[in-house]
Amino acid sequence: MGVAPAGVEREETGHHHLVIGVAPEDFDFSEPVPSDAQHLHFGAGQTETTLDLPQGEHTLWLLLGDAFHVPHDPPVMSEPITITVD
Repeated sequence: MGVAPAGVEREETGHHHLVIGVAPEDFDFSEPVPSDAQHLHFGAGQTETTLDLPQGEHTLWLLLGDAFHVPHDPPVMSEPITITVD
């Protein structure tokens, strides 16, 4: 898969969404990814970021969405990771 900005329709491309604190089994892959504090959109095609998370444990995973923020079928996603912010 390649990375393309939101709104750009190209086969086998999408843009990243960082999902924070939502387990994949609790996510609705049939709907566009929401845009809120738990669902960060990288619609310009960004492939890196710096986060400012509060102290504590956080589960993070990446999900590729199409030009309209809809996850691919089957989903193109990372395994969740858990981090601790001191």
